[in-house]
Amino acid sequence: MKLYAKVIAILALPLIFVVAYALCPIQLPPPGWKLSKIDLKASPTPSKGGVRDSVASCTITPTLEGMGEASPDTTTQSILFLGDSMAEGLVRRMADYAQENGHNLSRIIWYNSTTKIWASSDTLQFFIRKYQPTFFVVCMGGNEQFLKDLSKREEYIHKIIGTFGNTPFVWIGVPAWKEDTGFNRLVQNCVGEKRFYDSRRLTLKRCSDRVHPTFAAASLWMDSIATWMQSPDAQHPIKMQKPTQKATKKYPLHLLQPVKE
Repeated sequence: MKLYAKVIAILALPLIFVVAYALCPIQLPPPGWKLSKIDLKASPTPSKGGVRDSVASCTITPTLEGMGEASPDTTTQSILFLGDSMAEGLVRRMADYAQENGHNLSRIIWYNSTTKIWASSDTLQFFIRKYQPTFFVVCMGGNEQFLKDLSKREEYIHKIIGTFGNTPFVWIGVPAWKEDTGFNRLVQNCVGEKRFYDSRRLTLKRCSDRVHPTFAAASLWMDSIATWMQSPDAQHPIKMQKPTQKATKKYPLHLLQPVKE
């Protein structure tokens, strides 16, 4: 028994030393030894079942498609804003937002255009190659609000957003001046609720044609859109802080003449 006691004592001494060294607040390596201290407070805590819970030690980042983003993407975006004449006031105000938030901006207004015209031409592909956007903003449909037959419009909408590939986008709904025949609802169903800003709930001051918002009203409209674009309600929120001044930078603006559908 004495022999066993001596053996246990001999084996226990190194263990006692190692534990004492680990708990010691200063570094005291014996001559010729190279030891690394551990932080016992940072060590994983065993689960109740005696096995360490590996999930607790991991950082799980929610994906965009799975949960959406809780905070805006603060990286610089190259935004391509395209639309019909209804978007003319919006793109002006968008320049203020681009400068304030450090984004690049390219703008295309195609007068009297429709989803069919955009989908049936290579105009969009041309500007995508030219500006290499990382984010799209779309505002079109003002000329399609009262169509009785919307059966082909879904195809055109899908063709337009298909051109974007995996690049994030938002589609701004047309602000109603009277009840439409279902175009806004069709767009919302095609692009998804978190990519669609529903403008029908807004009351906007209109120009003499009683259709297009005044530039002042369009500025307020863009402010409302920007608030949504950086909120968790959007599929891919981006930085869109309200501008403190008017833009001084000249962003590209292309005004395309009407063509027949």
